[in-house]
Amino acid sequence: MITSSRFSSLLALVIALTGIAPIFFWIERFPQLVVVLALLIGLLQEWRGGWRFSNRQFNLALVPVFIWYLLQYSRSNPIQPVVSVLVIMLAARLVGEKSVRNLLQINLLSLICLASRSLYDLSPVFLMWLTVMMVLLPVSLVMLTFAGQNSVLLLGRRELTRIVGAALLITAATLPATALLFPVLPRTAFPMWQFLAIPEAAAPGMSDRVEPGSSASIGTSRTLAFRAELPRQPQPPYWRGTVFNRMNGNRWVRDAERATDPMTPTGQLVSLTIYPEPSPSLILITLDAPLELGLSRIRVTPDLVYELVRAPGKRFSYTVRAATDGLLRSKGLPRQLDQYLQVPAGLQSAFVQQGAAIRTKGANNAQRLQLVEELFSSGGFQYSRQGLPTGPDALYRFFFETKQGHCEFYASAAALLLRLAGVPSRLVGGYLGGEYNEIGGYYLVTEDRAHVWVEVYLEGKGWQRFDPSRFAVNADAVWQEPARATLGMRLRYLLDALDYRWNRAVVTYDFERQAEQVRLAARKLKDVERGLSWKQLIWAGGAVMVILAVWLLAPRIRQLHSPEQRLVRQLYRLMEKRYGLSVPVQKLGLFELAVQTGNPLVQQFADLYGAAVYHDRRLNPEELRQLRRLLQQLARAQQRP
Repeated sequence: MITSSRFSSLLALVIALTGIAPIFFWIERFPQLVVVLALLIGLLQEWRGGWRFSNRQFNLALVPVFIWYLLQYSRSNPIQPVVSVLVIMLAARLVGEKSVRNLLQINLLSLICLASRSLYDLSPVFLMWLTVMMVLLPVSLVMLTFAGQNSVLLLGRRELTRIVGAALLITAATLPATALLFPVLPRTAFPMWQFLAIPEAAAPGMSDRVEPGSSASIGTSRTLAFRAELPRQPQPPYWRGTVFNRMNGNRWVRDAERATDPMTPTGQLVSLTIYPEPSPSLILITLDAPLELGLSRIRVTPDLVYELVRAPGKRFSYTVRAATDGLLRSKGLPRQLDQYLQVPAGLQSAFVQQGAAIRTKGANNAQRLQLVEELFSSGGFQYSRQGLPTGPDALYRFFFETKQGHCEFYASAAALLLRLAGVPSRLVGGYLGGEYNEIGGYYLVTEDRAHVWVEVYLEGKGWQRFDPSRFAVNADAVWQEPARATLGMRLRYLLDALDYRWNRAVVTYDFERQAEQVRLAARKLKDVERGLSWKQLIWAGGAVMVILAVWLLAPRIRQLHSPEQRLVRQLYRLMEKRYGLSVPVQKLGLFELAVQTGNPLVQQFADLYGAAVYHDRRLNPEELRQLRRLLQQLARAQQRP
């Protein structure tokens, strides 16, 4: 047994924990310590009793805290001070007096703290915590109703079960309203923290330049770049981002004005949908090579680089139709191919001589490309992100000495040799491969999958993809997906699939989709109105009336068929047969019936039945058995002559 006030106080601690846990690791250290200490003190108070602080003391103590966080508030930091104050206010209530009013304040502050999670993150974890809160809050409200009437009311397991059941019914009753409001209410596709915070440096991944030798190592990041929903491909797909067409020293950069020749992909087309993660980059990732992209307000250059006109300000997705054979044909005769032959001045003589030898041996661009492939395939090159050569001669040291580097070294060296051999070439930046989530049916492409390869112009064919990195002796170990998914990987894929569906169904459900749903509902309603006849309307109205009648009569039907009522009706029938009462027995009360018949068994029946039912209590199994025995005795007495 537990009192209503004590149960309400313990429940308030659980609700507070539910409100704090989702944002605990987002808030600063001081509010973290304060709320943990408050939860421990509140639990100790419930265990030992007493030792509560007055609200006046805490209100005075909170004044300097409010002033401190008010000074911390700024346009660049609008969220942390507000959330910190909310958390500290909740902590103060947890160790203060536990009146009904204060417990209601704890519930409200906990709910607001939970809602502030959406300012930091919009993951489905928020939905999990919200579901828990929506179960606990109705229980607390029902319990506080009892505590407000009688704070020392003792509650057993049976009473607590009824209260929890009633609260769950309240929660279930709100679900239809939630489903109706979801398509209507506005929402943000980005958490406010991400929208208002000052942008940080970009994580390692696709860059706007290629500069081998700028660093002795490159970082790797498992940060998600995008998801691509399409069937699993037989080979790791190449994801096209941007094109680097001009070489400035060791650095490859993009000159959009040089992309003048319109091109189109060839081969069998694949349709897919890409869901990019929020990023400051305006470059749109496509499957190499794209034919069309289903998105408005974009720029596209002849070398098939797609860019947003401006930052979207929300999550979005787009469809792509692309070919995967890595060949681009020019729409007409190519122009200005000489720009793809330019090399920086002051190159090492070894590079120049190697390029000249390739040009001499190969009769055409296809043969010269094959000679470059042979250099990389037989050169013992190894793919590595650490211990890289640096400085202005880094590319020379990679190709002729260390033979160790990452994709930027491979692609830069190959394109340089091809240009020296008279073969037009350029670099393409994007991503390679990714983990395929069988559960969700999409590729997970992370930033460490960023990749650079070469496009080579071949006479009579067009621009052909050439990836020299695949000739590294350890290329399979670097880029190949695991052959078999472990249990841990399957669990991670399942969680990611849930996050993916959450983003699709909830986070990216914007105003445009809301308006589309309204238009769709209006069209369906018109179709229904046109298809309905008067006969169908009459049948539908009759069905509604029947359902309404059943709903209204259901309580009475259940009451007539309750065990207590069935026993009483059996007693009435026995008395009618034995005593031949002229007045309908149903109009007589049990005690009146006992007096009129003078039967001691009927009197016992009335006393046992009235002690329970007339005191608003259901008969227990033992009492039901006693009533049945009394009816059996009355039936046997009636059968005697």
